[in-house]
Amino acid sequence: MTMNRARIAIVLLGLIVPYLARLPGGRAWLGQLTYGGWGAFLFLAGCSVVVWGGLLLWSLVYRRAASLWIPAVMGFGLLAWAYGSLDLRADAQASLGLLFVPIYSLLPIVVGGLIGLLWDRRNAARPPRHPA
Repeated sequence: MTMNRARIAIVLLGLIVPYLARLPGGRAWLGQLTYGGWGAFLFLAGCSVVVWGGLLLWSLVYRRAASLWIPAVMGFGLLAWAYGSLDLRADAQASLGLLFVPIYSLLPIVVGGLIGLLWDRRNAARPPRHPA
């Protein structure tokens, strides 16, 4: 996978992770995010810019697209867990979680980004293996 394709995949995944995380809860659970229509979609997309924007910044440092998997799994993993467990009807302030969860996911992205950078630099000296 090229770096440009990896960047496109990160943006697309960043836009749909909140919805994918709520699918196991059923229609009512997913509906908490979709009842707002396009306004709610744009709000969630704006909130998730923090996550996929951070991953795109790491992609500028890496030499190989495969290195992006480490911070992406860590960042999107926390994002998916949090959005999948956040009940927006539980409390009036529960919707603030939609703002803070992407900010909290920056820590795993930074940690995963550093691990990915070490892995990227270690493997950059080796030529890529191509299947015969």
